[in-house]
Amino acid sequence: MSVDALEETTGPTRRYRHRRTIDRQRSSLGTTQLGIGLSVSGVILVVYAAIRFVGSVHHYPRPLLSVVAWLLLTAAIASTFLLLRRSAFHLSDRLFVALLIQLVVVAALDLASVWSRDAVGVYPTAAAAVGGVLLAVVTLRPVRDTAAATVVLGLMLVGSILTVTRTQSPTLGAELLFAAVAVVPPLIACAIVSQYRRIVRLELDRVMVASTVASVRDALGFFDSEELVTLDLEAEELFVGVADGSVDLPLSPELAARASRLATELRRHLMSEGKESWLEHAFQESSVLSDRATLRDPERLATYLATDQRDGLLSAVWLLLGEADAQSARAVLTLGPVDRSERPGRSGALVIPIVLEAVGVQRAKVDPAVWEALGRVGSSTDTYQKSRIRIEIDSTVDNPAAGQRKGERQ
Repeated sequence: MSVDALEETTGPTRRYRHRRTIDRQRSSLGTTQLGIGLSVSGVILVVYAAIRFVGSVHHYPRPLLSVVAWLLLTAAIASTFLLLRRSAFHLSDRLFVALLIQLVVVAALDLASVWSRDAVGVYPTAAAAVGGVLLAVVTLRPVRDTAAATVVLGLMLVGSILTVTRTQSPTLGAELLFAAVAVVPPLIACAIVSQYRRIVRLELDRVMVASTVASVRDALGFFDSEELVTLDLEAEELFVGVADGSVDLPLSPELAARASRLATELRRHLMSEGKESWLEHAFQESSVLSDRATLRDPERLATYLATDQRDGLLSAVWLLLGEADAQSARAVLTLGPVDRSERPGRSGALVIPIVLEAVGVQRAKVDPAVWEALGRVGSSTDTYQKSRIRIEIDSTVDNPAAGQRKGERQ
């Protein structure tokens, strides 16, 4: 199978559902400390806009509209904060939409209050303060929601400024700069929060699959182990019911079907035991690797690698795909075929050829840690063409057959 023929693979239905559940838990990982800092920054921006409003209110063509806008903004901030406290700072879709409607009204009233060709140097302060509100809630919603609202606010501000001050070039720059103060901080916050959440999800995924590195040759994976624990509990409950008399014999059709299902699941695990290596478990359990990488290791050569070599190989593949474009990056990892003849100069050595081929990965953007990790696996050479990178690794491991022959001689 070439990398061009790589197709997305999925595991058993239960394993897939479990992985999706864990992914949702990862995506909800909090940004509490980051959110507090951004909220304080948003408050500072709102206070700054309020000070500017108080200092220039007498220059407004229609100050009453701006006063109403500020009162509505204050009410929106207070009510939203109280509702957030009651809901453990969970900004639901309904509450977010209600907040956006109020902010749109605030911005429209404030822009109407300063919309005049005679109002030179008068800025829409309440509309600018809306940017501070969006900055404060950026960690409570998906980044795309806050970014979209910020872009709409920016279009409203720039459109109003250009419409009114098209012939007033001396103040155009200052007014655009004031609009940027309202729009740029929320957009920067969106970029920071998005990157932060991505890093946290990737690192948690890396920690989870790293547990497979130290597993023994025939160990079960994380999801298989948890499935066995669940099956064991169900079987134990059924046996206890039979033993204490709470379950009548013969079993009812419902309990008989349940027992048959348990037996089938246990037989499936018994038949599959030892057929998957630690690297297969790592690929299946990783949200980064499961849909974007495929493993070709029919001889289960990955089980021969030492712990440091395993960690290096898994880290290299994970870093190569974790830092790449999620939509286009794909990889194929091939182990073998292997020459089982002993290497001269090192008794009992076995060289495992490993080929890592990836597409959609730019050579200049490959994390330097990839090459450091591959150095722990063995000597490597790489070739790059367009967006395709091919890395060939010769990994030297202890030859189990040589060890067995040595034991037989002894």
